[in-house]
Amino acid sequence: MNVTALQQMTVLFVDDEETAREQMKMVLSSFCKNTICLGSADQALAALQEHHPDIVLTDIRMPGLSGLELLSAIKQKDPAVAVVMVSAHSESEYLLDAFRYKADGYLLKPFNFHDLLELLSDIAIEKVAAGRESGNGPEKKEFVLRILGTLGGRRAEIMEYVINHLDEENLFHGTYDEVAEALSASKPTVVATFQIMLEKKVLTRLKYGTYRMNMEEPA
Repeated sequence: MNVTALQQMTVLFVDDEETAREQMKMVLSSFCKNTICLGSADQALAALQEHHPDIVLTDIRMPGLSGLELLSAIKQKDPAVAVVMVSAHSESEYLLDAFRYKADGYLLKPFNFHDLLELLSDIAIEKVAAGRESGNGPEKKEFVLRILGTLGGRRAEIMEYVINHLDEENLFHGTYDEVAEALSASKPTVVATFQIMLEKKVLTRLKYGTYRMNMEEPA
């Protein structure tokens, strides 16, 4: 489970049962950047623009709009948002419909929270690797997965931070102090991580506080 990747995610949970929302808030708040819990699909649609969730978990059967209708609407608005469907065991017949509408996952109630976190972690890793914000394609995903595999702990978190703050030209702008402050990390850890990336030719220093990320293997 990659908690570092999950810590960058904003997760929106939609369920008309208050107890389910309370449980999910308690669990996910310890692992995710932001956790928003709402009681209806209508509220969720209204909240998309405000919260810009990376992942949406939604119950299938709810008053008003169903979870499947919410899934369809989200995918039309922003296909990059991952949507995980949630249903009771007796409602598993909705599984095919969920994937027909391009659901990114399916969970059954009552929750096995380990399975829940594993699924969200896998989605988070894919999102970090895909570099959604910087707009790079499959090559970047493969590159990032390879590099992250050589790092661990805080170093991986620092690497992910750099990746998620690249501009359109794959340039990162930031000093060691700024990165340390943003991640609440020690400056020596940040410096050591940047040195590793420079030695591996993942980064090239252009000037103070400006680095280019090299998206190809060094020759």
